[in-house]
Amino acid sequence: MESDGRFIAARLKPGDDLVAGLRRLFEASGAEAMAMVSCVGSLRAVRLRHAGAEEATGYEGPLEIVSLMGKLDAGKQHLHMAISDAAGRVFGGHLMAEGAEVFTTAEIVVVALDELRFERAPCPASGYDELVVTRR
Repeated sequence: MESDGRFIAARLKPGDDLVAGLRRLFEASGAEAMAMVSCVGSLRAVRLRHAGAEEATGYEGPLEIVSLMGKLDAGKQHLHMAISDAAGRVFGGHLMAEGAEVFTTAEIVVVALDELRFERAPCPASGYDELVVTRR
């Protein structure tokens, strides 16, 4: 589904919670659909759930944010992240809602999709709540 976008840029500071900061951006935007464009920075700690895992794995930093992608809606977010440690090893997975503490900075660009609404609904094929895109 097609929509124009409104770009929003922000910086989170040391000690800020990454997901809570993204939620604040979403709420302040007035949008009902938002997508990550870019995020660079570092984390002191983060929790990622790896593919097929039931539980999240915690990582302690400093950690570089290599990639952050996903979507936010009024009810929740679906974000995937890749991080690297001091040895250059990269780990990735589903970013959990709590536990991602900014180390030095998180420089964020998101796009608010004002003509759309993102929601989640049960999908019989996957067994999970999956993205539903509708017009506002």
